[in-house]
Amino acid sequence: MFKQMLAAAGVGGAEVETELFTPGVQPGGLVEGVIRLRGGRVDQAIGHVAVEFITRVEREYSDGEERIADLGFGRVGVAGPFTLIAGTVAELRFAAPVPFETPITFFDGHHLPGAAVALRTVVDIHGAVDATDTDPIGIGALPAQHVVLDAVRRMGFGLLRTDVEAGRIARTPQRLPFYQEIEFGRSHHFPRVNQLELTFVAAEQGMSVVLEADIEGGWFREDRDGIGMFWVDYSRLAAQDWTAEIHRTLGGIGALG
Repeated sequence: MFKQMLAAAGVGGAEVETELFTPGVQPGGLVEGVIRLRGGRVDQAIGHVAVEFITRVEREYSDGEERIADLGFGRVGVAGPFTLIAGTVAELRFAAPVPFETPITFFDGHHLPGAAVALRTVVDIHGAVDATDTDPIGIGALPAQHVVLDAVRRMGFGLLRTDVEAGRIARTPQRLPFYQEIEFGRSHHFPRVNQLELTFVAAEQGMSVVLEADIEGGWFREDRDGIGMFWVDYSRLAAQDWTAEIHRTLGGIGALG
């Protein structure tokens, strides 16, 4: 549906509608669609039209307070500047590359609890409030992400939820200012692990996999977090036992026994 944009003169505003041709995509793919701007009762000067992806990001501050806000990334310019003539319709085709680090929202045909990504259309209107149109989009797991998630699941860890946190992870190819955490509950195969968190930092040729385990302390020892990491080369995905790799990583951070 078209959404109203305010005219600079205060009356006769234009309207915007975005139609997605690809409602589902994987990281590294393309989202294609068309933006329709319908002129109102007066001509309007359009500064630019762009699209960007958005996701909900948690940010923790030094005082312990957490705030959640929509954060835009991967912006692509579509058109502008131009004048939208009253009563006319402008159709603007676009193709937006999906950054490899975009949070995934679907795995094995199911929605990941807590995951959400959308495409936002931004229209800069001279002398008026910018207009936006937001459309949800499904981000499916890459083949390598699917293989690793399936390996974790087969090791007995049950998927709980996912969130996106502001910050950076050292020694990874990270480019965006946030990362997704996929949380798993306990596995009877790993009794010392209270909770397991998994993060993918994907790039074009491969991805870093970061495992953070909440490890039970036992007698006279406090619980602690253990962090391990390994690299997945997409070209060698079928040549490696990823269950064994995850087991080795957990052993390296003291999560076994």
